[in-house]
Amino acid sequence: MKTNLFLVLLVCASLGFLTFFSSCNNSGKNSKETDLIEDTIPKINFPKDSTQDQIGNLLSGIDISGYSQISISDSSFWNKYKLEIDSAWKKLSQERLSKMDNWSKIEISPKINDTTLLFYPFSGPDFLNAYHLFPNANDYTLIAMEKLGTIPDLKQATEKDIKAYLNSVNNGLRDIYKRSYFITGNMEQDLRKNQVNGVLPLLYVFLERTGHKIYEFGYYQLQDDGVSFLPIDKPTNSLKVAECIKFKVLKEGDTKLKEVTYFYADISDDGFVKNPILLQYLKSMRECNTFIKSASYLSHYETFTNIRNTTLEKSKAVLQDDTGVPFRYFTKNFDYFLYGTYEKPIDDFKTGAKYLFQKDLEEKYQTENPKALDFSLGYHWRSGIQNWVLYVRKVVEVKNEADSIAPKN
Repeated sequence: MKTNLFLVLLVCASLGFLTFFSSCNNSGKNSKETDLIEDTIPKINFPKDSTQDQIGNLLSGIDISGYSQISISDSSFWNKYKLEIDSAWKKLSQERLSKMDNWSKIEISPKINDTTLLFYPFSGPDFLNAYHLFPNANDYTLIAMEKLGTIPDLKQATEKDIKAYLNSVNNGLRDIYKRSYFITGNMEQDLRKNQVNGVLPLLYVFLERTGHKIYEFGYYQLQDDGVSFLPIDKPTNSLKVAECIKFKVLKEGDTKLKEVTYFYADISDDGFVKNPILLQYLKSMRECNTFIKSASYLSHYETFTNIRNTTLEKSKAVLQDDTGVPFRYFTKNFDYFLYGTYEKPIDDFKTGAKYLFQKDLEEKYQTENPKALDFSLGYHWRSGIQNWVLYVRKVVEVKNEADSIAPKN
């Protein structure tokens, strides 16, 4: 027994040394190499919560077998519900998602480290488009003004209630099918009228329909240190605290769990005054790639200075349409790649169109050769005339200190 104990201690000590040596040896690696190394290490060390996939499969029209105790005498309802979502998803995949997948592989992944955190401000529950453009991100952080919501006990629901709930979820998806973005007023109307009180069910749908299995789910509140999270039973829906949903998910074929986080928060400057801990959290967030679309041009206004500055400071790359951070803020520290056609803001924003129109960006589109886009994503969904810009942070060359002090001949 003593010999065995000694061997165990020796092995543990060796592993500890190897871990220390490995961490020291990796300290000189660039972030992409480190991310790639970490991504090859299996991180699945706790059991999967099968009830979460049962919820997701039901809401997304994939499978009802987890709810066999629910007696739905009218089987035609489930068949109709499933057919509607299947048909909408097939059309969406053919017309947009498959093209986005291909475009991402050709235009995004080769230019950036696409395995880092993806940050998506002004997102709504739009994990769908974030995933199809950044499928290799190791985690996703979404943040918007739509409330978190809860899921009722569907296994105890009556047939009438479950039909109403599923129809409400399906209606809540209508804008993402048609326009590629959520209209807050439509979503609130579609969801709340049938006891759907937030974005949670839509996140379940997007996770399951993009092939993710849910290992863990929970509500959390950011603590005063701006780093740690405390599990909570349910959200308070207060904008004075930073509350979020966290999923741990696994994509088929992957070996590492990813975390999908959605914050309900006001990220205007006034919102951060009421909730400074969230701003502290975002400022300490690790470097990321950022995705912004259909964002109501909020980052153009001085009332959103903090989120604009945070985006510029933390992002290794930014993919956005013209509703994101104005072009002029990127010119110093970022290279850029133009896609599509620059067009003036749609009529919904005509009152501020003169201020929101970017003359400098228009000039770049006129004098350079932007690549065409074969899919529509954003406010110009009717015409398909849209613009996307990929900004990539410039690599700053660090001169050798010895060279800088060497005497000149």
